[in-house]
Amino acid sequence: MNRIFSLAPAAAAASLLALTGCRSTAPQTPPSRFAQADKNKDGKLSVDEANEFIVIGLFESLDRNKDGKLVLAECAVEGAPVTVTKFRRRDTNKDGSITKDEALQYGRTKGIASKAFPKADKNQDGALSTAEVTEFYGDKEGSPF
Repeated sequence: MNRIFSLAPAAAAASLLALTGCRSTAPQTPPSRFAQADKNKDGKLSVDEANEFIVIGLFESLDRNKDGKLVLAECAVEGAPVTVTKFRRRDTNKDGSITKDEALQYGRTKGIASKAFPKADKNQDGALSTAEVTEFYGDKEGSPF
């Protein structure tokens, strides 16, 4: 397993919970993570909004040299080697690196948000409320889903 691929479910759960945290009514306080992810400001998260928030957060945490792309070495973590096959699936232009756009595209079709979203969307309305995000993460605490 590898950090991108084996920790993605846990990262998604943590990111979804983080979306509901840090709410404040003070005008000078930055928006909550949920509000940041809610791009259209409708008070709900679409699968695309959740995916973008999760993928960008994970991508930026792995991009150690902050050059806007991930190479295989950046994706590796001790004891959890990255498989070349999984890396190549995300490197759609086959240039040896994964850009944020490539990561987002992979996430839209095969990412954890796409897989977890239907499970979290308890009322099946195609969007996640803060309550659904909190409930989903709470049910998964201590497990990778």
